[in-house]
Amino acid sequence: MLRWRLLIGIPLVALLVLFCWLDAIAPAPGLVLMPFFLVCVFFLCREIMQLLNAGGIYPRRTTIYVGVFGTIVLSWIACCNSMPYIARFEHSIVDAFQNETVDSRGSGATVQEQDRAISEASRAVSTARRALEGAEKALEAARERAEERNDAISDGTASGRVDKKIVVDEQTPDGENGSVEASVEFSEGQEWKTAAYACVHILLAIAFGVLIAFVGEMLRFKLPGGHMINLSGAVFAIVYIGLLGSFMVLLRVAYGVMAVFSMALITKMCDVGAYTVGRLVGRHKMAPSLSPGKTIEGGIGGMCFAVLAAWFSTSVLFPLATGAPSKTTWIGVVIYGLSVGLAGALGDLAESLIKRDVSRKDSGVNVPGFGGFLDIFDSLLLAAPVAFGLWAFHVVV
Repeated sequence: MLRWRLLIGIPLVALLVLFCWLDAIAPAPGLVLMPFFLVCVFFLCREIMQLLNAGGIYPRRTTIYVGVFGTIVLSWIACCNSMPYIARFEHSIVDAFQNETVDSRGSGATVQEQDRAISEASRAVSTARRALEGAEKALEAARERAEERNDAISDGTASGRVDKKIVVDEQTPDGENGSVEASVEFSEGQEWKTAAYACVHILLAIAFGVLIAFVGEMLRFKLPGGHMINLSGAVFAIVYIGLLGSFMVLLRVAYGVMAVFSMALITKMCDVGAYTVGRLVGRHKMAPSLSPGKTIEGGIGGMCFAVLAAWFSTSVLFPLATGAPSKTTWIGVVIYGLSVGLAGALGDLAESLIKRDVSRKDSGVNVPGFGGFLDIFDSLLLAAPVAFGLWAFHVVV
């Protein structure tokens, strides 16, 4: 088993490194990694259907394939919303629904154009008014600082200046007042805008997947019994593979290749550490009913390896990719390693739960030494959302 894992694992790691490098220099994000990932998704769908069938659950295959592939592909396309042709396509759809169809294009078109011009002019005036208000506040704050500085000098203070932290309240487009200093770092980042835009499309894709799952069971309904179970299996597969897998796409497009690679490195180093330490000093079983080979000592060793992998990522990989040192603090490194490592370990146990429930040892036989593709991706599926959350909320920078 160990020999097969080394013979298969080392070429797989080398292939992943090559694909990441090619994708990093590609003209658009995901051009190299997405085809490779979609091939893996095909095998993941097939293996999850085999596990469901072994448990007596028989969802429609087309429902799972369409739901999973639709979610992942749509998340990739939505992440690339900065591409001009995608933006023009979506804007044309919006304009097509907003514009009214007028038979006589004379007066009707003129009124519509006038209304649009008035609306744009109103928005421009509102924006200018907010800019003027902000300038007036900034000027008033500068005058206050000058007066305080003069007062301090006249009082004979040592430094001759008084520092004052000024937070200017600026009116947002929605009409609400918000602190610029508190929101600018999080809300104005292009990465966050890209990921948030993609999440809307992912929710729509999941909703559409649930819809087609219902339609699929409606089409083959003959007699009562079993259809609710099949429907639940289809929705589970779409969420488990499609939704969780789409976070890998979000990581790649929004935060770069190294974000995905570091997540995979931390997760797999946690597995290696848990296996090594567990074999050497493991005595106390962690979850004997789900995974008899896992020990508490191995889990602790895996967490230590995960933190080391997080430190290596932030200290070596990120500066190598960006040419600048990472701004992640040592607390952020520890949180990154422990959170992603723990999520990966839970993902491994989650797949063990599925396999034990249907009396299967492995998810498949497509990858010698590992079992199936799901045995490799089980930890990554749950680690990806956690890693994305840490990047999105600037725990990792």
